[in-house]
Order: sequence, then C-alpha cells, then structure tokens
Amino acid sequence: MISGGLGQTQPSLSRPPTLTIDAAGATDIGCVRPRNEDAYLIATLQRSMIVHDSSAEPRSGWLTGDAAGTLLVVADGMGGMGGGSTASRVAVQTISSYLLNVMPWVKERKGASAGRASLSSVPSVRDQLSSAVVMSDSTVRSTGASVGEPRMGTTLTMALVLWPTLYVAHVGDSRCYLLRSGTLTRLTTDHTIAQQIADHGVAPLGPDSGLHHLLWNSLGGSETAKPQTTKLRLEPSDVVLLCSDGLTLHLSEDEIARTVATSERAAALCSKLVQRAKAAGGLDNVTVVIARPRV
Repeated sequence: MISGGLGQTQPSLSRPPTLTIDAAGATDIGCVRPRNEDAYLIATLQRSMIVHDSSAEPRSGWLTGDAAGTLLVVADGMGGMGGGSTASRVAVQTISSYLLNVMPWVKERKGASAGRASLSSVPSVRDQLSSAVVMSDSTVRSTGASVGEPRMGTTLTMALVLWPTLYVAHVGDSRCYLLRSGTLTRLTTDHTIAQQIADHGVAPLGPDSGLHHLLWNSLGGSETAKPQTTKLRLEPSDVVLLCSDGLTLHLSEDEIARTVATSERAAALCSKLVQRAKAAGGLDNVTVVIARPRV
C-alpha cells in the first residue's frame, strides 16, 4: 500500500488564520488485480505547485508561501498491458499542469495587493476545471496512440478547495463525498450504463450486473469527456472524501460514514478504509483521499 498525507498546510489569504487542512491519501493493489492502475494526488496550488503526496511520483514538500488552494485528485485507469496505469497517471499529471499554468489565479495573485476579490470568488473556476478535464481527455488519447494502447482510459475525480469554496469536477465512476454532521452526501454521479438506466426510472439492476462497470463517460473513451462540475460552500467541520470504486464495491456509504465520522487524522482514516475494503474481498485496486479542515 502506498499512503501519505499533507502534514500541515499554512493558512492562505483566503482562509481563516486558525484553519488548516489535514489531507492524506492511500492506494493499494487489492487482493486480486495484477497491478495497481489507480493514481492520486494531493497538492497545494500557489504561484508554483508544492506536491505533498502522489502515487505517480511520490514526493513531499513544505508550503513556503500563501496557498491559492488545495487540490485532490483520484483516477482509476482502464486498459490492458498496463495501459490503465499509464492513463491514470497521465490524467493526474495533465490536470495538475493545467491548473498550475492556466487557472485564473495566476493573474489574480499579481493583483492581490491591490485589493482584488478573494481567490474563492474568482469567476469561471468551474469552466476552467471542465477545460482541464477535456485537455486531460485529449492527452490520454494521444498518449494511448503513441504507446500502442488506443483503448486505454481512466476515470477522474478532482476536488479543489479555495476556502471556503469547494469545486468538484468528475468523469467516470470514482466518487467524491462530503461528510457533514454525520451525514455522507455523494457529490458526483456514476457515469455508468447502470446509473443511466436507474436515472430513467427503470428498476435498479442487480449488484452482479456488468453494466455497473460499463462507463459511458471517461477520459480516453469513444467520445469526448463530458465533465460534471459542482460548487458548494464548506464548513469547518466538513470532511471531503474521494475514492475509486474499489472502495465502494465493498463498503456501503453507511460504513464509510461511520468510519470517517471520527476524530482520527486523515492518514489513519484512509488506511482504515483501504484495509476494510481488502478484508471484504479487495477485488479491485482501492484508492482513498481525505481532506478535513481543522480549526
């Protein structure tokens, strides 16, 4: 199992000075699969990117300036002969590069001293996140063609915290959850054929149906990715959780909520969720990323 976390995040101009974000992630090959095709990233975005933890290229760093935001990403790759592993890592790298170089705070930061609005109110962030996903889709396609794996693809779920605003962008069946006051709310929709059938009012398919794993929306798929985006206001007691379907395959949302609704640090919670998914069968790779404000 690969795991790590953000030990401490210095307060930014846009968040209360007494608030920090405890963030961590863990990924595991599981008990059946021959390789781990998941990838995750936890990073602070500012005038440069300080990577605190990443399954693709594990590194650590300390924040040395005012942070623009905290970025969380989970990708679950698909494709034979290691193509899924390549797809998920290419997706994570493309997303982080795009957000670092293109997002509007690159210009806004220069005018911060002139009294401009806080970064959490920067316009068009959702549009920029959608553009980042589409760019990542294109890069996965071109990489697949260049390495001889044209059918490789990946899910992608990312959360960007510009305190106190949370932005989520998503394609596929990895998920983003919000735990608030003990209640776990799913902020993303599974982009599977089974979910489409359910959304049209048809009786839900049985848990063994292969349509639960057949994606209509992904990076590198047969059609251009169609990102789902969400924006909401966070509260200091909230917990944000991203995961691949290797977790939700084995643990119910009630089980996840009970596990996360404790005072344990994010790293311990990630490890506990991964181990419980493996104990329940571990049929797929399991990846969890958790972030919680701490006052």
